[in-house]
Amino acid sequence: MRYALFVILGLFMIPDLAQSQNRFDALRFSTQFPAGDAFTLSSGGSSSAAYTGYGSALLNPATLGMAQSSNFNIGLGLRDVNEDATYLGSTASYDDSQTSFTNVGFVYAFPTVQGSLVFGGGYNQIADFNRAYRINAFNDRSSITDLFFDNDFYFDTAFNAFAIEEDDFGLFPIFREGLDANFLGVDQTATVTESGQLGEFTVALATEFVEGLYVGAMLGIPVGSYSYRRDFLERDTQGLYGPIETFIGGEPFTIPAPDNVILRERIDADITGFSARVGAVYRFLPQLSVGLSYSLPTQYNIEESYSVFIQTSYEQGGSESDEFRGETSYKVKTPSRFNIGLATHDLPVNFTASVERVGNSSIQFRDFGDLGLEVAENDAIRDDFRDVFNIRLGATLNISETIQPSVGYAFLPAVSRTNDNDVQFVSGGVRIGVNQNLSLDFGLQYAFFDDDQVVYDFFDYNAMDGSFQSETVRSSVDRFHAVLGVNFRF
Repeated sequence: MRYALFVILGLFMIPDLAQSQNRFDALRFSTQFPAGDAFTLSSGGSSSAAYTGYGSALLNPATLGMAQSSNFNIGLGLRDVNEDATYLGSTASYDDSQTSFTNVGFVYAFPTVQGSLVFGGGYNQIADFNRAYRINAFNDRSSITDLFFDNDFYFDTAFNAFAIEEDDFGLFPIFREGLDANFLGVDQTATVTESGQLGEFTVALATEFVEGLYVGAMLGIPVGSYSYRRDFLERDTQGLYGPIETFIGGEPFTIPAPDNVILRERIDADITGFSARVGAVYRFLPQLSVGLSYSLPTQYNIEESYSVFIQTSYEQGGSESDEFRGETSYKVKTPSRFNIGLATHDLPVNFTASVERVGNSSIQFRDFGDLGLEVAENDAIRDDFRDVFNIRLGATLNISETIQPSVGYAFLPAVSRTNDNDVQFVSGGVRIGVNQNLSLDFGLQYAFFDDDQVVYDFFDYNAMDGSFQSETVRSSVDRFHAVLGVNFRF
């Protein structure tokens, strides 16, 4: 009877990964942190009106025309994230680290009689997806098996793994005997990690169009990867659940007492796209310049593979499990960006500042695979996401020809009206000249913000009015990004 019902339900409850994608997934791939080479990073990524390295061309390709010499640069970065996550009144700490190349590129300044003509190309990291949190608490109002029961993405796997049981009286989650019975509670432990980065392979060309006016353009191919891991364990550590005496097929039957349920989820995504930027810088005074740039919307192609594994273990021993795997693809259209910046030159302390308008309300899902869900999520984006102005500031102290310390600050306002958490960045670093042609750059960026995430949704069995509630975790996030770079001039 159980497997006959499983087959019937399977016809109507095909897992659909599109239900797991939402507007925050689109925002993840659309967000760009202050980045670039080590020296650009150390000044807050604020150089849209001055050349600090090939990384400044990510904000404004026209800055490339201000390069005084040809050079080659490469950088290695270490990212570390630490989160204090509060869940059901209990706080747990967790951290994760990743190491990768952050940038490699070259700039070639063509010999010219007057003005400049500069060509460049390379790879720069523009975003990373590092997150990690852990929860550990006793939940006396819901179980993750409630999510399995009411969500067709998990239902068939949970049913086949006996995390959802059935008898002659109906179906029910394993830790909720009878849908109208009092919930006894369960211990929950989970670890969630996200990792990966997004970078661009770019080529750029800039020239001094007339004296003091630089114009430039950049074409790019964004390439990245994203990885999501969730391990969720529910245990009856207090012995609250015993065997269930019931009837199946009209015959008495004993469902063994559950000990624990395990959920393991995996998502891996590959990201590709095409980008374009144009910009101009006008040095209207020897010590002061202004820059303008515009980045066209980029369409990312997302190719995802995913898996869900669920296992139910019993107090008397033994277990049941099931797993499914799949693949899906969709597109995300990212917002356009308009940037305006100021910079000083040839002063003991040079300042850079930029303001970037990002049209987040124009983010869109495309080719979602389900038109109804695609329209619903795009409507949610327009209702929830707001256009923002990102602010970046930087200062470089010209101590000598060989030592140039830099500091920076960036403020990224919250995009979502329902998850109103700003992100702030504080950065610093130094460029050390080894000789006339070689310098070492070190940049350190510290980001901090609070974040609220939904762990899972569940039907409100207390109200029994068809409404759902959410179990949420609030995280205090500290993120460090250190980059060591080498710059060779020729």
